[in-house]
This record gives sequence, C-alpha cells and structure tokens, in this order.
Amino acid sequence: MGLSSILTLAAAGSLVLYSRLRAPISAVVFYPLLILIALCKPLYYYQIYPFYISPLRRLPAPKQKPYLFYGHFPYNTAKADGSQMVEWARENKGSDLMIKFAIANSERLVPVPRAMHEVLQSKCYTYVKPPFISVMLKAVAGDGLLLAEGDLHKHQRKLLMPAFSFHHINTLVPVITDEARRLVDVYRQRIALASDGKSDSGTIDVNESLSSITLDVIYRAGLGLSFNALEDPHNELSTAYRTVFAATGVADQFMMLCQTMIPGFKYIPIPSNIKLQQARQVIWKFANDAIEAKLRKFQNRDMSEKLNDSEIDILNIMIEEGNGEWTVETMADQLATFLLAGHETSAAATTIALYYLCKHEDIQARLRNEIRTHFPDGLASIRTAADVESLKYLNNVVREVLRIIPPVIVSLRMATEDTVLVGQPVPKGTILLLSPTVMNRSTDLWGADADEFNPDRWDGHQATNNMAFMTFFQGPRSCIGRRFAEFEIKALLLAIIGSFRVGMEEGQTVEWKTKVTYRPVGGLPLRLTSLTDW
Repeated sequence: MGLSSILTLAAAGSLVLYSRLRAPISAVVFYPLLILIALCKPLYYYQIYPFYISPLRRLPAPKQKPYLFYGHFPYNTAKADGSQMVEWARENKGSDLMIKFAIANSERLVPVPRAMHEVLQSKCYTYVKPPFISVMLKAVAGDGLLLAEGDLHKHQRKLLMPAFSFHHINTLVPVITDEARRLVDVYRQRIALASDGKSDSGTIDVNESLSSITLDVIYRAGLGLSFNALEDPHNELSTAYRTVFAATGVADQFMMLCQTMIPGFKYIPIPSNIKLQQARQVIWKFANDAIEAKLRKFQNRDMSEKLNDSEIDILNIMIEEGNGEWTVETMADQLATFLLAGHETSAAATTIALYYLCKHEDIQARLRNEIRTHFPDGLASIRTAADVESLKYLNNVVREVLRIIPPVIVSLRMATEDTVLVGQPVPKGTILLLSPTVMNRSTDLWGADADEFNPDRWDGHQATNNMAFMTFFQGPRSCIGRRFAEFEIKALLLAIIGSFRVGMEEGQTVEWKTKVTYRPVGGLPLRLTSLTDW
C-alpha cells in the first residue's frame, strides 16, 4: 500500500472516529490533526521522496540548491537559450545521467551522450511525451505524427516518408526559391515606401516577416495554395495562426491545459476560450477544405497517371502514396502538425541566423561573397537543389546556427514502465528532459570552442558522434521534415544576405525567450541596406 492510500485511510478513519465517539474530541485538536494529515502527502512527495527515498537521488545534480517549491526552474528561465543546462552538464562531466528538479521538486532526469542514444534509439517507444505536454500540443497541432506513439507512430511515419523523400523535396525547390525572391521584393518595396524612394536602407522586423514567409512557403509546398501572409499578415488565416502561437505565456498555457483536460471548460464563454477556439476552427476548416478539394481531383483522374512536377506538393503525395489509408480527419491532423510546427521552427532558425550574422559581420561578408561569386546573375539563376547545395559556406553557416541555438530548446519524455537506463533503475512515470543544447555544445564532443559560433568547424572539424548534433533529434522519432527545413533556411538566407547588408543599430540589445521556440521578445528589427547590383 502506497503512502497516498495510507494517508487517505487515516483521514477517513479520523472522520469516522470523530463522528462515533460519545465524548467528542475537541475541535482545537481534531481540525489541526486533519490539516496535518492533508499536508503530509505534498510534504512527502515534494520534500522527502525526491531527496531521501527516490532511486534517482544519488545521481549528479546541479551545484545550485533547488528553491523550496520551484526547484531549479528559476535558474533555467534566467537563461532561455539552454546554456544553464550546458553549465550543469559540464559541472558533472563524465556522467551519463543528471538529475534536476522542476516546480514542486518533481524530478527531471537529464540524459547525456550514451544515455541519450538509448533513449532515442533502442528504447524510443519506452519514453513517450508526457500527457500534460500531449494535451497542450494536440490542442494546437492536431493528433498527428508528433504525438503518435509505438506501432501507430511507425505506421504513420511509413505512410508519410514518401512525401518527405529526397526526390520530392528537391521537386519543391523552385517553390521555395520563388518565395525567397518574393521576400526580397517585399523588403525592397517596404524600404522604398518608408523613405519615399529616397533611401536604399530601412528597418524591418525580420522576426515577423520571416514568420509570414515561412507560412507562405509551407502552404504552397504543403497544399499547393497561395497564402499571401507576407503581403497581408492580418488576413483571417494569418490572424488565426498568430492567436495560436500567442497562447504561450504561463496564463495562456494554463487556460489551454484547462480546455483540454476539464470536460466542458472550452465552452465557457470567456475571452481566451472564444479567441482560441475560433482560431482553431479557422485553421482546421482551411485544412479540411483543401483536403476535400484535393480528394475530389483524385477521384476524377486516372490513378495510373503519375503526378507531374507542377502538381507536386506534400498533400498530393500523401494522397497518391497513401494507398487509401488516409481519411480527411487523419490527413487534417498530419497537415496541422506540419503547417504549425514546420513554419514556426524554420522562421525561428532563420531569425537566429540573421542575428548571429549581424553579430559577426566578417562571416556575413564572406557568405555574401560566396553567394555572389557562384551566382553573379542574381536570384533568378538559382533554380535547383544542386544550386543551393553547391554553396559550401552557406551549408556550414546554417549547420552552425542550428548547432549553437536549436530553435526548440528542450523536449520532454516520460518512462511508460519501470526500466533501466545505462544501468540506472528508472521508475515508471519519471520525466526525462532532453536538451539538444547540452549535446550540441558539449566540449567532450565539439572541443574547447563549443560555445563559439564558428562555421569553419564543419570543414572536417565537426564532432563524429551521431548524438552530437541533436537539433532535429535522432533515431526513429527524429524530425521527418529535416531536409525540407534545412533547405528552406538556406534559401531564405541566400536571398536575404545576397540582396542586403544586414545590421543592428549601435547599442541595440535583444532579449530572447523560449515559448514554442526560441524567439526575440518584441521582434528583431534590423537595418537592411539594399544591394541593387545583384
């Protein structure tokens, strides 16, 4: 019998005893006793079990003492880029596992190289997304591949793999490069409009505009539809996406959790419920309408006839290669995951890249020189994947950006059963904190300069351990859209750096926070100077 059952019986027994005794116990004694019994459970779980009883209690831990109720959480939030986790891992160098404490001193097991391999490879379906994470993600990203587990995940990934194959992503290259050229045109129009055509330089919030253009890319490549979020960021669908991604503060996350876990809560007509529900309905209706239109086209065509290149988009490939296994609902869930998560991470990574290129003007100048040397006739001459991949230094810059600051700083997993991880017993329900930053900036894997932004490290000096680069994770649950995302980031950077000199104002500071992804607070206004000779 567990402590929880014992305390419940003790409380019930006290009530029975109190009601049956002929000589009543004084309330001065009884009620404090009842309160004490009620407090024993949280005291046990929050202050006794983690430090004196848990089988994980002897694992290495941060030197900083956990706060009474908040654990190590305040230390993490003070360094939103994941560098606090990196420091803790270095304090416990040589360990495969580390323990830290979250709110209420709940345990978080932090695996590093050898343990990470076990979590993501041989036991990837033993460790799943915790329920409290799944319900929040499902509310905004659908019930797609991101949340599937076990055999369902294997089956869905198998069905989706053709849509993300090397061949099909290469076929989408003209779509992505067209959108990158459109971004350059819009930037030049905005600069000209702001100065009445008198200046070739202007300030643009790249954080906002990159969110818009990646939505346009994802809709055109994913559904074959023009979205036009860049020109009209306030249209109904754009507004719906902003509403969903704005719901990332603590209060908003609490409300979202209430919506998904408390029956009927989402129907309470409070402003946050109404706005979020309306935004979801707009996104899902758009996805469903697009799917139904595609299905009607497929019903009226000869199924032996293959798609031509102009018809290639992710939804078309899903339908063609799905052998009739997709329903409208399951396709809508997969698209919601891809459309929401895909555009957000690419936008965040490109924003981070521009920030680093502003901080390292020599690297920016070298990258621009490579772009212009290889393609002296400008963006219009870049049409194929091979064209983009031929830019060796661009590849290095993008990899280094994704290494130094992953767009997604942390991911959680939960043990579904009592298990063992690198020899350490792990009780069922234990939460694992997977930190790409810890791996990406490990001095054991990357050398003493792991914290430095150095694209040249990718010229044969990079880490060789396959767990060293964890931005897209590894193993059966690695990001299925990795190639698409990397190519999109390269195309956007190629277009922007080839067409503009990008900089920050003197003394400009930028505060960053982790919401869904790592983002600048209040946007990232940068000074863009148009280089019209390209």
